[in-house]
Amino acid sequence: MAAAERELVFGASYYPEHWPRERWPEDVRLMKEAGIRLLRVADLAWARLEPEEGRFDFEWLDDFIALASKEGIRFVLATPIEASPVWLRRKHPEVVRTDEFGRIHGDRGYHCHTNAAFAYYVARIVDRMASHYARHPAVVGWQIDNELRAVPCYCKECLLDFRAWLRGAYGTIERLNDAWGTVFWSQSYRSWDEVTLPSADQLTKSVSQALAFNRFCSEATVAHLRRQADIVKKHAPTHIVTHNSLGLYLGLDLYKLGKHLDVMGVDLYPDVDSDNTYTCLNLDLHRSAKREPIWIMEQKNGYFNYSDYNLAIEPGLVRYWTIQDIARGANAVLYYRWRSGRFSWEQNPNGILRHDGTPRRAYEEIRRTTREFAAVGAELAATEVEAPVALLHSFDQIWAFEAQKQYPNFSYRGHLTSYYRELLRMGITPDVVDPCMDLARYAFVVAPSLAMVSEETRRNLEKYVADGGCLVIGARSGMKTWENATIDTPWPGLLSDLAGVEIDEFEVLPDRYSNGVLYNGKSYRVNGWLDLLRTKEAETAGIYQEKFYAGRTAIARNAYGKGTVYYVGAMGSAELFRAILSDVADERGVPKPELPEEVYVTHRVGERMRYTFYLNYAREPRRVRLAKAGVDALTGRTVSGEALIEGLDALIVAAEK
Repeated sequence: MAAAERELVFGASYYPEHWPRERWPEDVRLMKEAGIRLLRVADLAWARLEPEEGRFDFEWLDDFIALASKEGIRFVLATPIEASPVWLRRKHPEVVRTDEFGRIHGDRGYHCHTNAAFAYYVARIVDRMASHYARHPAVVGWQIDNELRAVPCYCKECLLDFRAWLRGAYGTIERLNDAWGTVFWSQSYRSWDEVTLPSADQLTKSVSQALAFNRFCSEATVAHLRRQADIVKKHAPTHIVTHNSLGLYLGLDLYKLGKHLDVMGVDLYPDVDSDNTYTCLNLDLHRSAKREPIWIMEQKNGYFNYSDYNLAIEPGLVRYWTIQDIARGANAVLYYRWRSGRFSWEQNPNGILRHDGTPRRAYEEIRRTTREFAAVGAELAATEVEAPVALLHSFDQIWAFEAQKQYPNFSYRGHLTSYYRELLRMGITPDVVDPCMDLARYAFVVAPSLAMVSEETRRNLEKYVADGGCLVIGARSGMKTWENATIDTPWPGLLSDLAGVEIDEFEVLPDRYSNGVLYNGKSYRVNGWLDLLRTKEAETAGIYQEKFYAGRTAIARNAYGKGTVYYVGAMGSAELFRAILSDVADERGVPKPELPEEVYVTHRVGERMRYTFYLNYAREPRRVRLAKAGVDALTGRTVSGEALIEGLDALIVAAEK
């Protein structure tokens, strides 16, 4: 369909409306020289496209597209919804969200996604744009909206829609009262008219109510995206539809969002001084939402506009980030932005060009990178990331824990990341999937803290294990209903048969305390949440060493059907997680390459070729033992045995399968 589907594509965000027309030809010349072949435009240009209500002006955008497309540049058009025009907000102030105190409270992108007036104007501008550009040969795709947030709006329309949403979920007010436990603190509802949003004027807020509101806000935002995507597809059914997710944002269910996109997209702004784990998680999560290649719609290449400090971008880092994007599934990398902005909130020099229009150091790095991948890009774009393991990740779990945090030293995603980090260190790339997605393809599955378990989740996990899979369940699991209420059966509830254990007691330690766990003859220090297990069908694989529960089961192993389940009742020890995951990997035949610190390995595999990416995030050279001899995909050199990889550099070994 589009060139972007058949090859690896490099691009940038460009704002022709920010710069004089006389400058456009020079920018296009520099883009062509740098290997920029795909531009994202119009993402915040609603007021230029519809300067007053009902009057549309596409001429300026037409002119720029005509100019750039003559040089082989193609376009992803963004529906410009995040930045609504002043005339719209003056006529309909209610399109801006209402906060929990009942005030109109705007912020970037904070529109009410259920508001009828907003939906009307959004549909009209999207319809006009889509019909205008549907047959333009240079337009290959659309970005729906910009960095969507699941906006928590407390207006009257949201209240009515929330009640209707709850009626659809529960049917009767009695069922809602029972599921939420509204008998607690005398919060029972007599009718649907008494059900409220969790606004500031409530005497008490139920944790089940808070979870339901998060689900409602996420689904309202997904519906807002779907309405736009449907309009685009009506006019341009062959165009690629994507969205630029905020990344590791907690509020929006990416798995549900991805169902309405052809390609999952994400904006990446790594911290220069991070350990790289969260950048990898960001990429793996978005790739896993559809389990298909992704597009990077904004890749950081300079300073960041919203930060307490800004470290300089070291030489090689932009190229490293780009190769890492490709290694973990990107088929398109678009840099943000082409030229540094001059106005308002984004005046940091985060462009490939400086404010004065001259190239920054990143320009040369990007030009080098696009040329390096020119010969191999088409072959790489036809491959997929090899992920033999799944890490279960649930937005519902996040919202439940956020509704009732309880313990400041526990974070659901932080706990999940502690497992994820050890997989990376072992050279294992996981898919990061929802618990209800098909798991049959994975050698083993890790499920950290599934506190809430639905019947659908239980059935999916039981089928996977019974058919021969291996499941590792983390502590603090199986405690709650899907409505965020504690179950009335022994923990881990719906997971009990799988795990073969019951949780007799638990302890939550502050950071200053720890306990010991003996596993395979070695002692590990643990803290945080500790489950004290009573084995039923399971066998003990690890025990606590201290306090009154010394000798009690901390880790259990259970045979279930043709498969195996581990319940790891302890938290707080990276070394223990590494030991358990390493043993499970050996048991399941998953390779664990020996890697130096800060070296990451991924594989992209196609019908004929296998590409192994070795990425050195350290600032010093690292020597790596290669899994297989082959050809350096970027230089054509034959490589085998060991290779020295320079700091912030990569080696891509191409070998026939």
